[in-house]
Formats: sequence, structure tokens, C-alpha cells
Amino acid sequence: MKEELEFDNQRKDEEIVIVSRRHPWVLAKTGLIMVGLLAILFLAFLIFGASLISSIALLAILVIMIVYGFIRWFVFANDIFILTNQRVININQGGFFTRRVTEAELANILNVSYEIKGPIKSFLNFGDIMVDTSGSDNNLLVLRNIENPHFVQERIVSLQKKAQGSGGSPFASKPIIR
Repeated sequence: MKEELEFDNQRKDEEIVIVSRRHPWVLAKTGLIMVGLLAILFLAFLIFGASLISSIALLAILVIMIVYGFIRWFVFANDIFILTNQRVININQGGFFTRRVTEAELANILNVSYEIKGPIKSFLNFGDIMVDTSGSDNNLLVLRNIENPHFVQERIVSLQKKAQGSGGSPFASKPIIR
């Protein structure tokens, strides 16, 4: 059974090909901060014991951890890349009240490249995809920390060629959700 996906401002004849979030590794920094806060909490108990100061530190650090963790998860969960048979859409969630939506028509794409930089990104196979477009002031659309960027680049190029009338790819009609 094929799952029907939809998003706001989707055109009637537009089909979703790929829906992807940033690679989960981007949450590693949040995890390290959480571990650091727990270490501070542990040190507070070692130094002060079960006192009023350590109890206040425990409560403060737990509240900070919960709020910080929720904010980072919210940003991660709402930072989405969508590839359709007509356009590339990047929803960049910067915080609770900051969202930037950028899109590029496949017919206006001039060049698609990707970059995997560093040992962790190389080992886990994620990186940035740069989509160069015509017809706007800011001609570069950057999709950050996308899993398997080579595959995504190939899908964008095959759909771009199809949109520009140069043929297409046999796998362009199957949706992929990550």
C-alpha cells in the first residue's frame, strides 16, 4: 500500500519523491551538552552532598536539560527537505519562532553538487547539497546534513532533466521517506 503524503502549498499534480530530515548525528552536540550537564550535577553532589545547594543545582540542571533538549529536538524534527517531481523545498527551522522556507523549481536548476567534509560525515555518509538556480537574487539553495547526498543529488538531477524535457530516470516515481 502506497502511503499518501501531502504538505502545505502542494500543487495538484505534484508528487513527493523524497522527504528527509537532517542526519541524526547533528543531535550529537546536544547529547554531549546533556552529558556535560549531568557531569556538573554529579560533581555538585560529590562536593556538596545532598544539601540545599545540590538540590537547587539538580532542579536547575534538570529544567535546563529538558528545555534545551526539547528545543533541539523540535528544530531537528521540523527541519525538512522535500523533493517533488516539480521542485526542491527546504524548510529550515531555526528555533520555535524562526522558519525559512526556500524552494527551487526543477526547471530552473543549473547545477547540483554535494560535499561531504570530515571523517564523521564520510563514515556516516551525510553532507551538504548545493543547488544552483537561475532567476533569483540568491541563486544557491543549500541542503545541510542530508543523508546519502550522492543518491539525493542523482535524484534531483534525473528529475531536473525530466522537468527540462531531457528524459528521466526509471526510479523517479517511487517515494522515499527517511
